[in-house]
Amino acid sequence: MRKGLPAVLLAGFVVTGCVSEPSHTRSAADIRLQLGLHYLAVKDFTAAQRNLLRAQQDAPDDYRVPLALARVAQAQQNSAQTRRYYQRAQQLAPANGYVANNYGAFLCGLRQYGEAHQQFKLAIEAQENDARQDAFLFSGYCYLQADESRAAREQLGHALDTAPEQGKTLLGEAQRRLDQQERTAVPLLLEVYHQHLPATAESLWLQIRFAAQQGNAADVTRYGDRLARSFPQSIQYQRYLANEY
Repeated sequence: MRKGLPAVLLAGFVVTGCVSEPSHTRSAADIRLQLGLHYLAVKDFTAAQRNLLRAQQDAPDDYRVPLALARVAQAQQNSAQTRRYYQRAQQLAPANGYVANNYGAFLCGLRQYGEAHQQFKLAIEAQENDARQDAFLFSGYCYLQADESRAAREQLGHALDTAPEQGKTLLGEAQRRLDQQERTAVPLLLEVYHQHLPATAESLWLQIRFAAQQGNAADVTRYGDRLARSFPQSIQYQRYLANEY
């Protein structure tokens, strides 16, 4: 879909239980929706689309169905169809924060940054608390992708202040970028983290890995010393001692 912006979770539903033995309390559309999500998760896009289109026939006013169909089209890199499905989902649920976050992430991937941030603003104003929290994070990543560092710092800082548990997600993004040799934004991500949250073994380890990839031996030692003082029993410290960075 895009480079740099993490995937956004679909809203309001998950694939749970054994979909081959559906509960009698579920509607036919709900069963087809869950089947479609299951096939989407395993990347069987043909089966996903088939089931979701049947769900759409049974429940044409359920915003979750075009939202899921948008993700299928997105996975198939069909931008025009993806946009149509997101717009349909938003027609059905104009105030839904999950729809706005997903649509915003898609638009950011197309580098349509103004429209993307309009969607994130909708999500920040939505009723769903976790959608509001995610919107700050995704908006920050989108500003980062657009090389707007100041705005990125502000939004990512809001994300961590509003929901400190988002720190784990931010560190995961920093790790993903290190693993994929996308190091440009890593210092900003780690700086924002340490400005708003206490250092952890994982955050210091990422600092060590980044310094090592940059050939900065002094910072490797500096962060290694902090890791030794604060987290001497951690697996990250053991990896540091073994020079596994």
